Amino acid sequence: MTAGKEKAVMAMDSESMATEEFPEDVPERGHWSGRFDFLLACLGTAVGLGNVWRFPYLCYKNGGGAFVLAYVVMVFLIGMPVFLLELTMGQYSAFGPSKLFSSIAPIFKGVGYAMVISASLVSIYYNMIIGWTLFYFVDSFRSDLQWQYCHHEFNTDKCFSDVDYHACKSLNDSNVFNFRTCYNATFAAVQNITDISESMRISAPEEYLNNYMLGKSDSFENFGTIRWPLMVSLLAAWIVVVLSLLKGIKTSGRVVYFTATFPYVILIILFIRGVTLEGSYDGMYFYLVPDFVKLMDIQVWQDAAIQVFYSFSIAGGGMITYASYNKFHNNLIKDVLIIGIGDMLTSLFSGLVVFSMLGFMALQLQKSIHEVVSSGTGLAFIAYPDAVARMPVATLWALMFFFMLFLLGIDSQFAAVETILTFVFDQFPKTRSKKPVVVCVVAGLLFLLGLPLTANGGIYLLEVMDTYAAGWPYLVIGLSELFVVAYVYGMSKFMDDLKQMTDWNPGAWLRSHLLVTIMTISPIVIGVILLLSWINFHPLSLGDYIFPMWGNAIGWVMAIVPISAIPIGAIWQVCTKHKDMSFFKRLRYLTKSTDEWRANAKANSTARGRNGTLNGYDNPALTEPPPVYTLSHL
Repeated sequence: MTAGKEKAVMAMDSESMATEEFPEDVPERGHWSGRFDFLLACLGTAVGLGNVWRFPYLCYKNGGGAFVLAYVVMVFLIGMPVFLLELTMGQYSAFGPSKLFSSIAPIFKGVGYAMVISASLVSIYYNMIIGWTLFYFVDSFRSDLQWQYCHHEFNTDKCFSDVDYHACKSLNDSNVFNFRTCYNATFAAVQNITDISESMRISAPEEYLNNYMLGKSDSFENFGTIRWPLMVSLLAAWIVVVLSLLKGIKTSGRVVYFTATFPYVILIILFIRGVTLEGSYDGMYFYLVPDFVKLMDIQVWQDAAIQVFYSFSIAGGGMITYASYNKFHNNLIKDVLIIGIGDMLTSLFSGLVVFSMLGFMALQLQKSIHEVVSSGTGLAFIAYPDAVARMPVATLWALMFFFMLFLLGIDSQFAAVETILTFVFDQFPKTRSKKPVVVCVVAGLLFLLGLPLTANGGIYLLEVMDTYAAGWPYLVIGLSELFVVAYVYGMSKFMDDLKQMTDWNPGAWLRSHLLVTIMTISPIVIGVILLLSWINFHPLSLGDYIFPMWGNAIGWVMAIVPISAIPIGAIWQVCTKHKDMSFFKRLRYLTKSTDEWRANAKANSTARGRNGTLNGYDNPALTEPPPVYTLSHL
């Protein structure tokens, strides 16, 4: 039989196999409407509250400039390499995390499960932060923003309002007395606000956050009860997520056209306002000039590495999920550079905005920068509102700002929830036709699990989740990804896959640099950080409050559960698969990629051969690629 006839027969066999083994009642996974949708979705996912909320408070916690330097180093040593790995694997296989790792190396199937578990834990508390933004947004519909003042019932005698202070000072200068303006009138013992000790002052926005919105208790042990305004805010956040994801990836792709771009407009305006405030220079100096002694602290490097994973949305499955909906020949090299550099610059710029405002607050409170606030994760909800309140037409800017924060958070939440949904759909393909039901069930469960965060002690639980659920698991998952690609699957195969999709042919120097980084530098850096962080472990703290050991134990459980999925998955595979083989032969078999790993590549290679050009965005003649088959079909 000639080669041509052999190919024809193989093509016919392939078509008949597709007809027999891929039932028509199983809906296809779908694709992005275009490359720009994917790019903006990834940029919106990477650029989120992690940049505007989490990055500044970690920077504040770890000495300002020292953390910035460590973060930039971690971006290039860890962030960019792992980001490239995830986009490449997701796009090449068209699988979500669980299916991807069970096909590239079945023994590491647990890595995918670890990603899904981590995404679930993070999405629980991340949506609570989004709920905070909704709370502030609704409360901003006032002619006068309430977090400026100290005359509320929830304020303490330590509250210091810069607005009241300057109003009182101007009245005293003009010999005019005003009881409400010059005194904290809510207290039995009337106290002149100018007499509050500088070291004891607590800013009005901080008391608004802790005493009014959070109703924060004095300790984790005193957990309190559910606060209904927070519960409604959390419910509203989940309703928005459900409505946005009901119709699939193409709907969320359209949503991010707005959610990924609008925040930059507001950040630029806030930056202009921030740098014009008195004292802003001191804040920016603290932010930009590193204390090199701090760089000797492993906690700084650990937080920087974890922030890179958090900020880039890697190791949580979100980027793999989004890339799995790409067309096969999308040029992901450009996407990695655009999204990676854009995310890093956004974090750095957001920090600059926050610290320009902290410099001003420090001047007003007569404190050093590192003493201004003690609210940890709530830092952005203190500095930003204070700055917004000082702008002309403050109510309008408050509405726009908190709407921006909401948008920053919600598109990152899309990726986390989409990871969970993709896991369900890849495991049970027939559920794709019932996506609205699945979305509602998943969101409902996550909402119920997040209810404790709405209690008086919920902020303590949120701190535990943010430290542990988004900490060590990300580092272990990232290390596992690097190991699987570099030493199990093989870098030569990885580079060939990348070339097959993008036609990218790097020079010898760039190729060597990439190989050395992925195979040695990145895993060594992550491994050392993990080891030293375990050796130097110390209990979690929030301001002056030290968490009890049982509180840290809850965090350990949250960290161990996703991490344990990796060894448990490996043991399960070895004990249950191919029992007819010897142990070592079984081990070799389970560390090799399966036929399903290349199913998407083969389907698209066939399409490319028929058209003679690249399939996907660069081929106007081909509007839709061949169906993307998953393991569940085989």
